[in-house]
Amino acid sequence: MSLSDEADRTLDTRAAGLDSPYASDPRRPATSALTPWWRWLFLLPGLAAVVYGAQGLLTNGSQTPLRSWLTWFLGSALLNDLVIAPVWIGLGWLSARLLPRAARGAVVVGAAVSGVLTLVALPFVLAKGRDPLNDSFLPRDYGLTLLVLVLAVWAVTAVAAVLAVRRARVP
Repeated sequence: MSLSDEADRTLDTRAAGLDSPYASDPRRPATSALTPWWRWLFLLPGLAAVVYGAQGLLTNGSQTPLRSWLTWFLGSALLNDLVIAPVWIGLGWLSARLLPRAARGAVVVGAAVSGVLTLVALPFVLAKGRDPLNDSFLPRDYGLTLLVLVLAVWAVTAVAAVLAVRRARVP
């Protein structure tokens, strides 16, 4: 069967009980990913951003420290692959073992929001660049503020998880 034959199909009868025309057929991932055609339109803005960024990086001349950029680029990829992804996998495994199914969504969102808050606040908490002669630069206790925000996120997460479990148990 050719790709043109596949493109005319509105529903793949071989898709093992999947009744949506947009459902992917796990036995034919290459052809089932081609429909609907408009999915490929989401690729265009991303490719345009990559081309624009690469063009700016390479044509900026001496204003761009390529060695420093490459260190950060590779370091962030390694940090993601060697630290962040295994931590998320471990948390997912742990939540599947310990939490009710209904509560897992709220806990995942709470963990993601806490992680992003921590990443954004970390430079302030570490006080890189603080000048003891200038009290107006980094004047607050950012560690305490981060702690309060993360506790608030987890309080909301706990309420959402309890509500989700209660709703799931109601017949």
